Amino acid sequence: MFRKLKIKFILTNIVSLTTVLLIIFFGIYLSMKGFLKFQADIILYSIANEEKLNSNFDSGLVRFFFIKINTSEEIVGYLMNINISNEDMKAFKEKVIERDVTHGKIANDKFKFKFLKIPKEYGHIIVFLDYSVEEKMYKPLIVISIYIVLLSIVLVFTTSLFLANRAIKPIKISWEKQTVFIADASHELRTPLAVVNSNLEIVMENENETIGSQKKWLDNIQNELDRMKKLIDDLLFLARADSEDEMPKEYFDLSKLLHKVFNNFILLCEKKGLKLRLDTKDNIIFYGNEFRIKQLLSILLDNSIKYTGSGGEIELKLKSDVSTVQLSVRDTGEGIPKEHIDKIFDRFHRVDKSRSRNHGGAGLGLAIAKCIVNEHKGTIKVISEVSKGTEFTISLPQKVSSKDFPYSS
Repeated sequence: MFRKLKIKFILTNIVSLTTVLLIIFFGIYLSMKGFLKFQADIILYSIANEEKLNSNFDSGLVRFFFIKINTSEEIVGYLMNINISNEDMKAFKEKVIERDVTHGKIANDKFKFKFLKIPKEYGHIIVFLDYSVEEKMYKPLIVISIYIVLLSIVLVFTTSLFLANRAIKPIKISWEKQTVFIADASHELRTPLAVVNSNLEIVMENENETIGSQKKWLDNIQNELDRMKKLIDDLLFLARADSEDEMPKEYFDLSKLLHKVFNNFILLCEKKGLKLRLDTKDNIIFYGNEFRIKQLLSILLDNSIKYTGSGGEIELKLKSDVSTVQLSVRDTGEGIPKEHIDKIFDRFHRVDKSRSRNHGGAGLGLAIAKCIVNEHKGTIKVISEVSKGTEFTISLPQKVSSKDFPYSS
């Protein structure tokens, strides 16, 4: 598919440029041909009227001769600026008289002329102007034009090939990511569906049993449905993020939000034997989406709780200056191996897939966190060392001012 797309891109460029060049050179050719014809007509009329070569024209470049004939069509005078025999001169005169036209082209084996015949008081004057020089000018013009067109096609092909490779590369990467994403999503959805199906089969095989006696199987079904619902919600979030729709933003107290998130997770940490600390100043106002920031912090804290053993510590911290606010979540957990650091924000990427499934994760949490940070035009970085812990640091641009925030103190 991508090979065909590349070929189509290159061919489109070559055909387009070739067409444009042909139009340009054809226009130049017609313009020059028209100009030379116009110039030849001026010279013919000038010589015919003045019966000599005008001083405005270079006698070395203008090759001509003229014949004066009386009413009996006999030659009564002539002037030559070209080496031509009397026999050829008389032959050209006879041909013009036979054709009975006032202007045109005439030639023999040795000469090519444009002629003009106009009446005079003594009869007529016939001026012959050599136009072989014009033809000599046309030929190199056509040859040069062909060479330029061919050279341009080669250059366009080379440039188009380079640009096509660069243009298609991100499309190819995006396509491959989408293919992997769809395959992973299908796999993640297939697992809970298989569990639900198998548990339903057990329940239906024991249709005479009470609901209470089959609670184990029904709980399994409920857990897998909850897991599937969360997975679908995460997929919908990522789909909306990819659509690049502008999310609503407003001013809110980021400090208060951190206290709320801290209170939501403190009991969970105590239950697991973890120490959760909060480090923030009050009245830090931020312009953004409060729900999204809360979701971002929840994802990072949830990850820290999952992968930090009993007795460990987790710190949620907020700092701010004139232009940025900086959020960080640090833990003393298992850490992330170096080879996974650059991939942890990829969708469905998990450092330990079996462990993640045991925790109910599908590998979308950090991908969603990255999307939220991107939506706020910020950056997210991670520093981690195996068996020592991990720290996520988020830097978000600050837009707040006291006059913009009605209830700031």
